Amino acid sequence: MNYWQFRLRLYNESLKQWLESLKQLSMGIVALFPLALPALIFLPFVAWGILADATTDNALYLNTLWGYLLFVYSWMSLQRHGILATQHGYYLDSLSVTQSKRVWCELGLVVYSANILLLGPLGLLLLMIYQGGNRFSILPFDDIILQLLPIMGALALVSYYCVSAVRITTLPWLSLFILPLVAIPWAFELAKGQWLVLWCLAIIVERQLVVPTLTLRAGWPTGLYRLQLQGDLHNPRPEGLRLVALLLMAILLGIMINGAKPEAQTYIAGFLSFCSALIMASSLFNAQALCRRYQPYLSSLPLSQFSLQLHCVCYVGFKAIPGLMLLAYIGMFSVMHWALWLLFYVTSLVGILARPDHRPSWFFILPIISAIVVFVVMR
Repeated sequence: MNYWQFRLRLYNESLKQWLESLKQLSMGIVALFPLALPALIFLPFVAWGILADATTDNALYLNTLWGYLLFVYSWMSLQRHGILATQHGYYLDSLSVTQSKRVWCELGLVVYSANILLLGPLGLLLLMIYQGGNRFSILPFDDIILQLLPIMGALALVSYYCVSAVRITTLPWLSLFILPLVAIPWAFELAKGQWLVLWCLAIIVERQLVVPTLTLRAGWPTGLYRLQLQGDLHNPRPEGLRLVALLLMAILLGIMINGAKPEAQTYIAGFLSFCSALIMASSLFNAQALCRRYQPYLSSLPLSQFSLQLHCVCYVGFKAIPGLMLLAYIGMFSVMHWALWLLFYVTSLVGILARPDHRPSWFFILPIISAIVVFVVMR
């Protein structure tokens, strides 16, 4: 077994363990959305068609590009430890392997783990060049660049975020979060090529800036809230993934609502209120897990079980404020949709608190029942 085969085997074992850890939750998702899962497989193909079309309007292009990059970055971040084999780091460092071979093996694992998400845009670009060979020979160079620039820019950004998700621990806060939020309302002010250049400049700027670390002030917050906040600061990945999931859902449904008929737009926004409420309410799982971890300490405090759960619910409600601000900024909700969001959020929290042990997917039951009741009443 050579070095590449060894690293590939370590990655496969890590991926297998990660998939096993998600097995119970994925079974609940499959039971709830059996018809939607096959459609998810074709979403990258739809995105490639939008990203490769030079005639796509800027707002649709930027929304699709942003959603695709978020998905790619999240997927690669989840596989980071498997690609780098961090659990076997000391043993790998002891092997007599050249640095160049280590780098090439890691790049190979990045391409292998990104798979169709990276090779799809690359194959589409090569196909466009091959099919347009005769036509490109008679077109001006500027026209050729204008036709290929959207997919070439998307491929370059996808390649960068595949590597940065593995090699760079700093979150791409400027290029992957702030810039798209600001750019989409002004999408028609610049051409696609100008937006791509601006995106690359944002990457360069965020690489040069030093992001200040968030530390807790002495004396604030206090008590259980400080314990919960400290736990999130030490392990920010779950909350980051929830934010990414919320962004992806908002982007996808935002694209759908722009092309839907007025009578269907209210149902799309209602679906977003349902999904966003579940995503934000699921943060209570982490709060309860932290309480179980420090159960001996919490048992010594003069707190009843009801007070402990109330603290967790209040803390989770406080963490939902950034998500609510994002939904308000997107502007898809009416007063009715905000009321529905509150209903689904409360029923999701109650479902988590009342669920049987070792059955996390049961918390879906109450919000689904409330959604069915709302749908019947609205009809």
